[in-house]
Amino acid sequence: MVASIDNPNDTIRVWLSAMDDRQTGVVADVQNAVFVEDPIPGRTWTSLVAREVSEKVYRVWGSTTRRCTLPSQDPATVGFELIGDVADAASFTTQVGQDPAAAPTQTIGLCEPKSDRAHRVRYYRGIIRAVNNSRNQNRTINVTTMESYLRGVVPRESPASWGDSNGGAGMNALRAQAVAARSYASTENRYAGLAHTCDTMDCQVYGGAALREGVSEQPYSLEDPRTDLAIAETAGVVIRGRNGAVVRTEFSSSNGGRTAGGIFTPQADPGDLAANSALTVWTRSISAAALQAKYPQVGTLTSIVTEHDGLGGDWNGYTTQVTLNGTLSSVKMSGWSFRTAFGLPAPWYGVQAVYPAEFEAAPVGRILLIGDSVGASINAEFAAIVAPAYPNVDFQAVPNRCLVGPSCVQPTVGLPDAPAVINSLTSEQMPTVAVLQLGYNDDPATFAQDIDQVVTALNARAVQRIVFVNLSTRRASVDYGASNAALTAATQRYPNVSVLDWNSHSSGPDKTRWFSDTVHLTTTGRAEFALFLRNQLDELRRAGLISVGSGAIIPMSVPMVVGERGEPVKALQAALNTALELKKKNRIAVDGAYGKGTAKAVEAFEARVGLPVDGIADEQVVAALGLDHTTFTLARGARNTSVVSIQKALANVLQIKIRADGVFGSGTDKQVKRFQKSVALKPTGAVDRTTWMALLSASAQRSTDPLT
Repeated sequence: MVASIDNPNDTIRVWLSAMDDRQTGVVADVQNAVFVEDPIPGRTWTSLVAREVSEKVYRVWGSTTRRCTLPSQDPATVGFELIGDVADAASFTTQVGQDPAAAPTQTIGLCEPKSDRAHRVRYYRGIIRAVNNSRNQNRTINVTTMESYLRGVVPRESPASWGDSNGGAGMNALRAQAVAARSYASTENRYAGLAHTCDTMDCQVYGGAALREGVSEQPYSLEDPRTDLAIAETAGVVIRGRNGAVVRTEFSSSNGGRTAGGIFTPQADPGDLAANSALTVWTRSISAAALQAKYPQVGTLTSIVTEHDGLGGDWNGYTTQVTLNGTLSSVKMSGWSFRTAFGLPAPWYGVQAVYPAEFEAAPVGRILLIGDSVGASINAEFAAIVAPAYPNVDFQAVPNRCLVGPSCVQPTVGLPDAPAVINSLTSEQMPTVAVLQLGYNDDPATFAQDIDQVVTALNARAVQRIVFVNLSTRRASVDYGASNAALTAATQRYPNVSVLDWNSHSSGPDKTRWFSDTVHLTTTGRAEFALFLRNQLDELRRAGLISVGSGAIIPMSVPMVVGERGEPVKALQAALNTALELKKKNRIAVDGAYGKGTAKAVEAFEARVGLPVDGIADEQVVAALGLDHTTFTLARGARNTSVVSIQKALANVLQIKIRADGVFGSGTDKQVKRFQKSVALKPTGAVDRTTWMALLSASAQRSTDPLT
């Protein structure tokens, strides 16, 4: 409920963290600074400085000239007069410094530590005090009223310009901020005996009343009439809970679209979504290698499962639990712990696995990627998301690189443009596919000619597919639309040129958070760009535009030879009886044992259909018989060369010792079930196509990890 504060005239003490372990020096714009503990009351000064000379004893100097002294200077040598020593604390203000009606620069100015250029002077309402903390470390405190304090907080936490929004309705946001900041501050008592609160985002950001960038620079106010009005209109108002206590009203610049809860019920915040905050919707990439390094007990990572609080929204709410499943074990942790471990912005997230290429995917030859600063910025994300499916990539990206332009990059930094990179490659380094992420540093008026020059150079070197990534047109000062039109036109002139449409993919209003400056990318943007490249390359691969041949699909149970046994042999025997029209005593036994009779039947069938006669049931024989080897299953009791592959893969994935003898016994059955459980398959112990592909993929991932 909304109620009044108990003691609206109470003061609040704020720890000014920039002054830790430093002297406390202050200035006034006119000679009206006051040393509160001055042994001669009534004196005024323009500058004052306090230094601890013994434990909890401060020596104070004053000057009628406005200046900030360096700690290394003796104040007496730079125009300061010794005032005297004082015990426990030295306090400074101006004659009007505690008057709420005083202008910001009529308050006391604190000399902040000197930067490379000058001392900044920050003005505060109330009193500036030099004091020791409980460890006898020098601290500087601002003692002021709650309402004066809020005048330095509210415009730091919410833009004062919001007050002008929607015909002045935005003032309601500033009023709400004032009430929240007042309530929060009222509950603060962090540093007992020293200060109630601090001046950073660890508490509430507090900027004071005004600032000079140097002692002699023009000041500017950090307060604003709109936030001052919001504070005045809500004077003394706080939020109280059902028990009557003031509520600790924590707030943030972004809550990710839903409040966290606590004393209040969690709820969706459509205003946060409408504000398009960079932290409302975000993407991060975490490699399986990083996860396995953090949690080695899982072995080879096979999946991640998240559970949520069920309060609605994406993924049905905040993540409450994360389970990492691996070949050795599973690890469970809270959603918050996983967030902390990997620096995620919020506990509201889901997980999507990004794996290496599908096992049946056609192979892709060497890829050359030539990029500029945008490409260089995704080096880590590219390695995590794209490289597992395309491991043979020559990644060459440096800032400022042009598509064509020999003066774009200094020689000490890297090769300046695409022709220079292409010309630097030996015949052994020449790619099958070239990906060009360039153009932001080129002149759109000559971009078509630049494209022709690069395509000609690559075609002369027999590059199979040339892939351009088009440009975001968010930057209005450059006509990147003309550059994109030139890229589209190039696909009509050159049949081996493709263009990946990054501009359309990233142009939505909700994608603003992907960009830091309309071209370069935020952390989310880098992950999204890498995902875009991966998906686009996968599409080109499926279309056969970047592949160099058919996929290396390893069939299970084929070929079959004398001495093998199992269900696939039974299927073969039944098919041979049908194809050769074998009846009664001429039929071969359908017993699952590949003996001499089965071999002779295979030879007879091979002769009939014109295949090489060798008595081996290879892929051609199986296909000619109308059998689909992808439906075969190997189980306990089988003997097959594919069982050897199964046993070796199990040993690799589960990190166990297992005899690879080709005999599917009880030990193999047990380990197959163990593997199936680890990848969320029904633990039958039998190896069908699904288990076969999962096992071979997991084995391959021992060197090329899947990513999440």
